[in-house]
Amino acid sequence: GNTQQREILTISPEGEVPVPNVGPIQVNGLTVSAAQSRIRGKMGKFYTDSDIKVTVGQTRTIIVNVMGAVKAPGTYTLSAFSTVFNALYMAGGISDLGTMRNVKVIRNGRQISVVDIYEFIINGRLSGNVRLQDNDVVQVGAYECIVDISGRVKRPMAYEMRKTESLSSLLKYCGGLSGDAYRKFIRVFRKSEDLKSVYNVEEFERAYFKMDDGDSVIVDSIIDRYKNMVEVRGAVFRPGMYHLGEKINS
Repeated sequence: GNTQQREILTISPEGEVPVPNVGPIQVNGLTVSAAQSRIRGKMGKFYTDSDIKVTVGQTRTIIVNVMGAVKAPGTYTLSAFSTVFNALYMAGGISDLGTMRNVKVIRNGRQISVVDIYEFIINGRLSGNVRLQDNDVVQVGAYECIVDISGRVKRPMAYEMRKTESLSSLLKYCGGLSGDAYRKFIRVFRKSEDLKSVYNVEEFERAYFKMDDGDSVIVDSIIDRYKNMVEVRGAVFRPGMYHLGEKINS
């Protein structure tokens, strides 16, 4: 516009941008887009005929400790814009013994956030994935409950469950039943202190049947038989399979 000027400014420890001829502008705790809006709003009063553009040239770094059941625990130097997911990525991800449902963020000796990674994987929610600060601790504990599901489901594998979650939650995580699944009941094999048990969980019971660590769930397929079919073979014009019903009978 009418003014041609370029300034490289450093945000002070108090979170202020010292803009010449305008004064300090408070941006502490804002996102990049929110800080840009505030700076433009303040400077627009003085440079009414100019197009003001703001970019971030260099961000400061922070020290974050990633501890517990991760593949490479330790202390990492990250960008000040980093979140819990960024810290876990730097630590190589969660190990086989680690929990994905209860990742804790400790700040100044207090727990400030809990991240459930399943919420992001299944529902796309980033709740708990806070922006980290200097000297934060990301703590990954051991898993509480692992349940294996196999058979006629869309994603058969082992899933981490909370103690309060039911068989219905497990079916949601695995993508649901496949088209040829037997739906009347689902078999659950459970290990007790001295013996094993098997449960046939019917459809209306799934929301109330709580899962335990070490449970094994098997979803059977429907039987390869027909309940309304007759097959015609031999010296006929159209041999093959025909349904029995109101119009056709044996």
